[in-house]
This record gives sequence, structure tokens and C-alpha cells, in this order.
Amino acid sequence: MLILSDTDYNKAINVIERNFKTVPTFVYSIINNYINGIIYVDSKNVETVLIGTESGIYFIAGEEENHKFNDFLFDLYCKRKSKGLRFTLFSASENWDCVINALFDDNLKQGGRYSFTYDPQKQFQDESPLVSEYSISRINEELITSSSEYNEDYYKDYWGSVSNFIEKGFGYCILHKGKVVSECTSIFSSHQFSEVDIETHADYRGKGLASINAKAFINHCLENNIMPRWDCEILNNASIKLAEKLGFGKPIKYSIFIKNS
Repeated sequence: MLILSDTDYNKAINVIERNFKTVPTFVYSIINNYINGIIYVDSKNVETVLIGTESGIYFIAGEEENHKFNDFLFDLYCKRKSKGLRFTLFSASENWDCVINALFDDNLKQGGRYSFTYDPQKQFQDESPLVSEYSISRINEELITSSSEYNEDYYKDYWGSVSNFIEKGFGYCILHKGKVVSECTSIFSSHQFSEVDIETHADYRGKGLASINAKAFINHCLENNIMPRWDCEILNNASIKLAEKLGFGKPIKYSIFIKNS
């Protein structure tokens, strides 16, 4: 297998965007050098690609019947499994779903996710403004240290470091009497996209905080010519409902594969 240097990442673009329903945001994050990653290709002609983050999230696309490359993929999985490392594989198509299931058998479990498209014509109106005990703030290093959900370990996993997130990413949080109670952050970003990751503390749900927080995130995207993206599991009804309320629609279903426990 060949590993592309970051100056050659553009060689993978034609393959990953060819006839695929959706491409994960982290792929563009790597290609745009927002985060460190690795791109494996089968040859200089690039018919099959595997793009992965440092934390072990991968996307495979291109020619499915590339047996040598598929053997390499399985070997990579075995090496990561032996070290107790993460291996999450995003599939480019239903054809790849079939290949992955045949290749990994019971080693990986298939799951379904939706990728939503944002419609900027759908204006969202805040149902209620924040009352005086609440405030909203852009996420910074100090707020990250006081977060229980999106803490330093989170940003290290997905961004490599807190400092890299502060430089290239963004997010917003709502505080109640100085305590972080709701967060909406970019799990991955690129020149074109920023993907939402959102969480509200259990004691503060049902107050409309997630909607207000997400709207601040969306507004930041639109003001900076970035398209917000929303992905979630197909059974996550709460996330689907919130996405639709905020103006996300036309969900496209795709598959991910994770290690069986």
C-alpha cells in the first residue's frame, strides 16, 4: 500500500466524491489539514482509498473488488485490535457494506446513521430567550477544563489537542450560574463543513437550551461560509427531531462498522 503525503491529498478527492451518497466530515478535515490523519491508496492511479484519523476512525471508498487492499484493511484492523485501539469504519456505499460484512464476518458490527443537509432558507426562531441566570459563550480553553462531556480528552481524541481545536474549530456553550450545562461543538471541521456534536446535562434538558446553543453554532457557520452538518444514529429520535427543528432535512442513510465487544 502507498501512503499519500499531505501535499498529494488532492489525489484522493476524485475517488471519495465519485458516486457516493455522503462523505464524512472528518475526511475533509484530514484533506484540508485541520487534523492529522493518514490516507492509504492502492497505487499511484488511486482506485481505492482508506482515510483515517489518528484516533482510529476510517472511511473506505473506491473500487470494492481490490482484494489486496481489502486484505490490508483486515490486517490493519487485526493490528489495532491486538493493541486495544479503536477501529471504526465508515462505508462509502451499499456495495462496500457487502464487502465489509464478508471480509470481517462477526468481527465488526454494522450500524446505521443519518447524514442531514442544512437548508439555510428555513429560519429558526428561538422559542424563548435565555433568562438572566443563563449565558452563552464561545468555547475556550477555560470552559473546556470545566466541561464533563467535551473535555480535554474529547478534543485530544478528535482534534489532536485543545490548542488545535481553539485554532481551527469552534463551539458554544450555555452556562447556568457559571456551570457548563449545554454544549454544541464542532467534532470535525474543514474549509467547507463543520459537523455538530451537541449535549445538554440531564438536569437541564427540556428547556430549549440545545436549540439556542445549536442556533449560535449554525449562525457562526453561515457567517463564515461554512455548511453545518448534522449526523446521528438512525434510532436517535431526539437528535433527529432537533435536527429537523433547526432546518436540517433530506437524511441520507449510511453504514458504520465498529468492533464487536
